[in-house]
Order: sequence, then structure tokens, then C-alpha cells
Amino acid sequence: MIAIVTDSTSDIEPARAAEIGVEVVPLFVLFGDRSYRDYLDLSRPEFYERLATEKTLPTTSQPTAEMFEEVFKKYVDAGNEIVCLVISAALSGTINAARAAAQRFPDAKIHVVDSQSAAGGLGLQVLHAAGLAKNGASAQEIISAIQAERASQRLYAALPDLSHVVRTGRIGRAKAVLGTLMKIVPVISLKDGVVEAAAQVRTFARAQETIVDMTLQNITDPATARLMVMHTKAPEIAEHVAQRLRERLGVQPAFMQLLEAGPVIATHAGAGAVGVFSVN
Repeated sequence: MIAIVTDSTSDIEPARAAEIGVEVVPLFVLFGDRSYRDYLDLSRPEFYERLATEKTLPTTSQPTAEMFEEVFKKYVDAGNEIVCLVISAALSGTINAARAAAQRFPDAKIHVVDSQSAAGGLGLQVLHAAGLAKNGASAQEIISAIQAERASQRLYAALPDLSHVVRTGRIGRAKAVLGTLMKIVPVISLKDGVVEAAAQVRTFARAQETIVDMTLQNITDPATARLMVMHTKAPEIAEHVAQRLRERLGVQPAFMQLLEAGPVIATHAGAGAVGVFSVN
């Protein structure tokens, strides 16, 4: 049996992780000098309450190598091979902590894989990997499948307020739109794990429709498509986007889930964001 490990930016909650047999290493949300483990010490409601009331805006921090080492040791001692899927190296140094921990077990088979994604995109990869592991796939079979999924996975998202993602340095080339933010709503994408501007529209409502348009352009077979509709404290917007996708797909996709992002992702996106990860 292959052990699957990920980090908390996959937005797989602890109960769900336990259900599918996945180990999740938390990142940290920092309000001033106070540090909270993603999902474990800070729930979504608690995060948004603090976001609205704290004078200091939050930042995030990657897990330590020791946190990954503790998780890895449990599986190494049990004789398991490990596939560890983590947030894009372009967005976080989490992968460096995982690799450092893996090096402390020179005789073990630990594969640290850059998802080139985050949030629901990483979550889709982890769910796929966990399913393959449960069905007896080898580590190399799992990694090959994830690499293929990574190549076809796309994200299109709209943030009503880019100040958070700019402040935390995760905006990449999308900085080019900042000069026109008063008149333009950017639709962003992930390319090779880096946030980029994919389109510029006049209203947030139009941005939602553009997300649907671009997502559908990435889907060649609606019946086999897998989609994750993400939001940050915007369930009504996410449901509207999901409904538009259902209408325009014409058939039930293989997988579609609505998911609210956790505190770490919301730190960078701010409240009110919506996005769709798709794989086909």
C-alpha cells in the first residue's frame, strides 16, 4: 500500500483526510506574532472573524521539515512507500521542507511531487492519488497519473480584491493589470504553478461568466471531466458558477464539487473570490 501525504492547501479537511487515508501536514496562518495551524487551530469562521477585526492582516508560513519528518516516520517504520503531493513550488517553499524531511530517510522510498497547483487543484490530484493507492497502484503509476492530470489541469478564478494576493506576493505576471484595477476585473489562471492574468473584463459578474467560458474551452469530454468549484466565503457565487457549468456542459461530469477554501488560501485570495479547477 502506498501512503499519500499532502499539505493543508489541498483544502482536504481532517475528517475527510482520515476517511480517504490521506495524511495532511498543515501550513500556518500568522496574525502578528500569533501562529495558527491551518484547519487545526483556526477554522474558517474564526479566520474570517479575525480577518474582519484584527488590525494586522494575516500572512502564511510553510510547515517545518520536522512536521513532514514526523509524518513520514510513521509510514517508513511501517514499511510503506510514500507519495507526497504539495502546493506549487512557485507559490510556497513547502516542497523544500518536504524534501528536507525525505532526505532524513535515505533508505526509504519517499517521492515528493510538485503539484504545480494549490487549493482544489491540489485536492483533485490528492483524491486521484488516494483512489489509485487504494486500488493497489504502484508509486510510479500514481506519479505518472498525477503528471498527466497536472498537464491538463486548469484554474480560472476571479478575485474582487487583488490587494491580498499582491500583498502576499503570489500574483506573478498578473501585476500587469494593477494599473487598471479601478476599471478592470482580472480573471487569473495558474500556468506551470504561477499565477497569471488570463483575461480582463469590466464587471465581476462578467468575470464569473468568463470563468465558465474558459473552463469549458479546457473540457473535451464533459462526461469524464472533473471539476472543483472553489470560493472564499462566497457560497452563492460558487453555486451560481457551478449551475452555469452544469447547464452548459449538458451532461453530468464525472466529478464536480463545491468547496470553500481554508484559511491559508483565503489569506492570499481574500473574501469573495471564486474559481474553477478542471481536469479532462
